[in-house]
Amino acid sequence: MGWYANLKIGKKLVLGFVSVIVISGLVGIAGIKGMGELDGMLVNLYGTTLVSTVYVNEAYTQLIMHNRRIYRHIASGEKGVEEQVASQLKINEMAISEAMGKYRKTSLVPTETELLERFNRIWPEYLSVTARILKISSEGRNREAVALAENEGRPLFYKLNDTLAELVRYNLAEGKQQNDEAERLFHAIRYWMIALILATVAIGAAMSFFITRSVVSPLRQVLDAVLSISEGGEEKARLAEAISSGDLSQDVAITERLRLDLDTVPKDEAGMLLKAVAGLSDMQSSVDAAFSRMTESLRRSRKEDQERDWLKTGTNDLNAILRGDRRVGEMVEQSLAYLCEYLGAGVGAFYFYNDNSRDLEIGATYALTRRKNLNERIVMGEGLAGEAAKERKVICLTNVPPDYLPISSATGESKPLNIAAVPLLHNDRLVGVLELGSFNEFMDKELEFLQLAREGLAIGISISISRKQIDELLEQTQAQTEELRVQQEELQQTNEELEERAQMLEQQREQIRAKNREVEEASLEIRRKAEELERVSTYKSEFLANMSHELRTPLNSLMILSSLLRENRDGNLTEKQVEYAATINSSGNDLLNLINDILDLSKIESGRLEFNYEPLSVQTLFGQIRTMFAPIAEQRGLAFDVAIEEGVPEEITTDSQRTQQILKNLISNACKFTTSGEVTVRVFLPSVAENPLNAPAIAVEVADTGVGIAVDKHELVFQAFQQADGTTSRRFGGTGLGLSISRQLARGLHGDILLQSNEGQGSTFTLYLPLAPSPATRELHKDLSTAAVVPDRDAVNPDASADLAPAPVQDDRERLLPGERSILIIEDDLNFAGILMDMVRKRGFAAIVAADGESGIMLAERFLPSAIILDVMLPKVDGWGVMRSLKGDMKTRHIPVHFLTCLEDRQKAMSMGAVGFLKKPVDSEQLNQLFGTIEQSISRTVRKLLIVEESRDEANSMVDLLAERDVAITVAVSGREAIERLTGELFDCVVLDLGLSDISGFEVLAKMQELDEPLRPPVIIHSGKELTHEDEHRLRNYAESIIIKGAKSPERLLNEVTLFLHVVEGGIAPDKQRMIRQALDSEVILEGKKVLIVDDDMRNIFSLSSILAEKNMQVVEAENGVEALERLNEQPDVDVVLMDIMMPEMDGYTAIRKIRKDARFAKLPIIALTAKAMKGDRDDCLKAGASDYIPKPVEVEKLFSLLRVWLYGN
Repeated sequence: MGWYANLKIGKKLVLGFVSVIVISGLVGIAGIKGMGELDGMLVNLYGTTLVSTVYVNEAYTQLIMHNRRIYRHIASGEKGVEEQVASQLKINEMAISEAMGKYRKTSLVPTETELLERFNRIWPEYLSVTARILKISSEGRNREAVALAENEGRPLFYKLNDTLAELVRYNLAEGKQQNDEAERLFHAIRYWMIALILATVAIGAAMSFFITRSVVSPLRQVLDAVLSISEGGEEKARLAEAISSGDLSQDVAITERLRLDLDTVPKDEAGMLLKAVAGLSDMQSSVDAAFSRMTESLRRSRKEDQERDWLKTGTNDLNAILRGDRRVGEMVEQSLAYLCEYLGAGVGAFYFYNDNSRDLEIGATYALTRRKNLNERIVMGEGLAGEAAKERKVICLTNVPPDYLPISSATGESKPLNIAAVPLLHNDRLVGVLELGSFNEFMDKELEFLQLAREGLAIGISISISRKQIDELLEQTQAQTEELRVQQEELQQTNEELEERAQMLEQQREQIRAKNREVEEASLEIRRKAEELERVSTYKSEFLANMSHELRTPLNSLMILSSLLRENRDGNLTEKQVEYAATINSSGNDLLNLINDILDLSKIESGRLEFNYEPLSVQTLFGQIRTMFAPIAEQRGLAFDVAIEEGVPEEITTDSQRTQQILKNLISNACKFTTSGEVTVRVFLPSVAENPLNAPAIAVEVADTGVGIAVDKHELVFQAFQQADGTTSRRFGGTGLGLSISRQLARGLHGDILLQSNEGQGSTFTLYLPLAPSPATRELHKDLSTAAVVPDRDAVNPDASADLAPAPVQDDRERLLPGERSILIIEDDLNFAGILMDMVRKRGFAAIVAADGESGIMLAERFLPSAIILDVMLPKVDGWGVMRSLKGDMKTRHIPVHFLTCLEDRQKAMSMGAVGFLKKPVDSEQLNQLFGTIEQSISRTVRKLLIVEESRDEANSMVDLLAERDVAITVAVSGREAIERLTGELFDCVVLDLGLSDISGFEVLAKMQELDEPLRPPVIIHSGKELTHEDEHRLRNYAESIIIKGAKSPERLLNEVTLFLHVVEGGIAPDKQRMIRQALDSEVILEGKKVLIVDDDMRNIFSLSSILAEKNMQVVEAENGVEALERLNEQPDVDVVLMDIMMPEMDGYTAIRKIRKDARFAKLPIIALTAKAMKGDRDDCLKAGASDYIPKPVEVEKLFSLLRVWLYGN
């Protein structure tokens, strides 16, 4: 009240009297003013806060609908729905953009501006992802669309959603604040009105007191608040200036709000002023809070900018290192060092990827201590680097093992806490792997930097490697360019010389043209004469072919019938008659040799003889010569020796067939014309003086101590049909063709034969052959086939087995001693045969090798080996045919045969009498088992046979039939006894009766199958029980042979048992041998078979029918191809056909082709009969469809052998 006391009285009175009037006026003014302010607040609340909230809610609603429709688009799968949803999405996007655009036009505060900028950054990304999702969904890849929506779309949606939510929260907070202020204002106006009304009532001194109190106290508070706000404003101005200059480290202090006690605040103008100041204080506090948030936002933006600058700086610096023209190693070292320094890594390593070895090789290291366990080479998928290279993605590892990439210094070392392996890829091709170790965890920005850097690093390294390769190619190109320049200069000089010569040649060409015209005229004359000679030669060949057929046809009957008479199987001929038959047969052979000689001489004279050059082993050739002629010389009482001198090469290149033929002729003649003394063969290299050829040669000297040849007849003996003694009283017969053919053959091989001899002093024939033919000779004969050459008909005929082909490998056939243990290997894979041969020799056996089935049969018959190793897939004759031939021959059927093949037919092999069966491929253990089986079979002197027969009488009969000195027989009278004996002993064969009383034979067989394979012997079913088809089928899985008891069952049983026991023919009684032969020849294979003989010569039909009838075969006859087809249609049950080739009406070739066209006879065996007049008959017959081929005159045993082979399966 001090201020009132200082006033003049008048003023006090005026103040006193007008107090009521003033208070009344203030009531009206305050009411109007308060209503105005309240109206303003309401307008502001609607115009800013509520409208902004509506816009944000609209955008939020559209955003929710937009996101849901994206998933609807993915889930629909229908084109129409997808188009509808896409249209609705466009509407949502436009609505969101429109709502946010309206929002931007309202009055914005910094907080709203910041939130809108955030929305603007996220919204385009969200639209881009949405577009990709719609595209993938439209293509039907819903899984990919869902994955993209979940992984990329949903996070962006949440960010937009959060931004709009913050805007809503901000506007709601602002609206609430304005609403509170309006409410406070409303209450204040009401209080003021009440206070003024009371003030009007109050008069006097009390009014003055209240006026004073209501004015002074509020003014003091207002003054304090204004001063406080003023002081805070200066501080905020300083902070704003610091922030605007870039200093974001300042902290904004928020002004403390003015707190009022409304009960103590007067209701007059002073109180209102105090409340206004309080509102200003609240506003200032809000501004300070917004200012603080803006400062924090600026800090985050600056940090993001700094991280982007850090990434760009690192990338640019690394690219600068990669842009330099450096070697790959230097570039990698500098890049690795920079990355380790820039990322703060304490250790690092770089591995190059090797395309050849497909692994990683160390290329560079950083601060890495080399240790023994440091991987210089890493396999893909091995270790962290190998796994990163395999997966082709960055791998980070924490809690590293102690010995992994240690970081060391002069003061010590420690393991890194984090390892990162970064594969470098360029064009999806692995270049290398970068491995970094650090004490600190790799931050997101550092990993992002590695992702950016690895692409540039991969490109830089690839470019550096390519640059190195280009430099190398450039150097090569420059060198080649220089070389080409020198060659061009030389070529230019050569061209100048050629031009000079061309002028000279042009002059000579004119002279040559004149001579050519003369030569052409002479050539025409020669061509005419050559054509005439060709016609004559053709007529001659056709004549000889026809004559050969006409001669061989009667000769065929003569030799077959004489052979039958000579055998005297019925024993009704006298010895003299048998001798006559042998003479007839021998004369037929002589006539056959003469026919062959004439045909061969005709080919030589016509120039159609052709040669086939190939490498020929000298040792093998003369080993065969020694084996062939030593028995013959011994039979004649002559000494025979073959000597190969030192220096003779192991192989020569020549026609092996022609060479063998020449040597056979020379040595045969030497033996023939020598009655006592010796025949020697010497192989040597002639000196230059001795050599009559113009090339290095080998010489074979055949010397004898025979009758010799007069000097004046040396040339005569080399002429056709000439001998040294040409008189009618000569001692030695013969046509005189052998030496003539031999010399012409030698000269055809570019060699020669020289003779040194005097009458009565023996003869020396020397064959000279070049070691190798000239290139011109090879070119001349490279596509030609070979014709047969036959020796002089009176030359000594060696054993038929001497016609064996040369050994395919260097085996032991020439060194084989009588009685020596040997194994025959029949295998067309010569590499594998060589391995088997070495193993055979290591086990103490001699080895013989055959590369085809035909040679294998001949070698087996000749050498009778201790055992045979047999393949199935063989040329000429397969393994089954070889086995049938071996087991059908009494001389070879006892030989143990072990199959070694790639087929699965074990049961078939064992049923044919094999001792073992292995399927290729085999290992060393299996081969040892194979040889063990063979050695066991060979070394076992006594064979053990088990007879399972309940009948004692039947068992004793079988014991009497099968008993031999080398066979131990055990009898079991029951099935259980048989099983006990089989489990305790090793038997070589079992004869089993099915009708047992205790258990059936099938149960015995089932128990035997449970035994180990080495203890499981072959089984022969010998039963009187009639078997059903089902029983027989079951037995075929267990038993090797089934014999039904009957009249001829003993022969078959004896045959089968001796087959499986491998009993030698010589160890069997003669009567049992006859039983086995009978089982082999007639009953088992040939008996009852129907054969169709097709031949236009009834003499041939008669002779063939006679020998076939002896084997109880049914014969059907036909005189030509047409009749043959009719007979087959009438009797389609024919088992085999013997088809002649040259016949009237329809020849054999045409008949065979027509038979093969009939599906019924597609597999009918057809054996072609031909006169063997021309080369290639065999191939023509087989090409026409024949199963096999036999020449006329027919050899009876060979015919029966072929029939057994082809009829065996029937």
